[in-house]
Amino acid sequence: MEKYYCYCCKYSTSSAGNINKHKSTNKHITSFSSSKFTKADVIKKIKMYTCTSCKAEFPNKMGKYRHEKKCISENTESNNSNNSNNCVKNDNTDQLNNRLDIYEKIIEKLISSNTEISKTSIAKTADVATKSMSVLKYASTHMADAPAMKELEKEEIYGILNYEGNDSELNDEDREEKNDLYVRTIIGHYINKNLVGLLGDMIVLHFRKPNEDVQKNSSIWAVDVARLSFIIMHAINKDGEKEWKNDKTGKSFNAMVIQPMLRTLGEILKKYIEYKQTWAQRNKNASIEEMGRIMNVRQGCAELLKDINYRHFEKPLIKYVAPSFKFDDYLKKK
Repeated sequence: MEKYYCYCCKYSTSSAGNINKHKSTNKHITSFSSSKFTKADVIKKIKMYTCTSCKAEFPNKMGKYRHEKKCISENTESNNSNNSNNCVKNDNTDQLNNRLDIYEKIIEKLISSNTEISKTSIAKTADVATKSMSVLKYASTHMADAPAMKELEKEEIYGILNYEGNDSELNDEDREEKNDLYVRTIIGHYINKNLVGLLGDMIVLHFRKPNEDVQKNSSIWAVDVARLSFIIMHAINKDGEKEWKNDKTGKSFNAMVIQPMLRTLGEILKKYIEYKQTWAQRNKNASIEEMGRIMNVRQGCAELLKDINYRHFEKPLIKYVAPSFKFDDYLKKK
């Protein structure tokens, strides 16, 4: 007799409706996901072969033959229907036990794997925490005179960025020329994808001036470069009290240095766009090439401003400058 047969669940039925219901059961979904069958061959309508002793059904003659050999030898012709049911139940119990054994082994492997991963992660975190505390203690003892880090002010940022277009002693035309030259340089680095390096070097030079006593004057150190873990000298109050504190992921450094710096750079770009809005009227004899160059730079400004607003540069800048503030390198030089 032909029936619908599920190969991964060993389930058979003559009803198309029943086989469709079976497909949506948790048992089938679980068995199918861990089997080697595809959706095309896991369920088929085939001829079923029935055991003459216990009426158990099999999808092929070989399966029926192996089963009957065992079933008939264990059951005499006088076995009643209860014995037949026991035969089917034993087969199902064996299958269930085999699956349980497989699942238990899989679960044991997963538990063992997760335990090892957790131990490794905990050990690494503990190492970083211990190192941070050790460096923090050293800095508090030997670098107590370091200046507290403060949020960069506008004029200070102009100096870091080497921008001269804000000089009040210049006339409007000279300020515009300074802005034009500066922005073209910035956009050139942006287009060539090395703006992070340019700005990063400016930041490093500000905090690591040549021939400066870093032990006395440095307000930031990188404890773990890979994890972007820093210590920063913070001001506690207005009375001048200060202390070294951990700065995980460079959050404070970003807020006090990188974000103000990028905001100011954005204002310089906006100033360029503002200058060029009236440039064509003031330069009616300008060549097409010159007008095209200005349009390209303005487009670059708009794209760079978008990246600044979306904070695309903040983490890359922290990653770039971190190696220059490495505390281990300072200790090696001592």
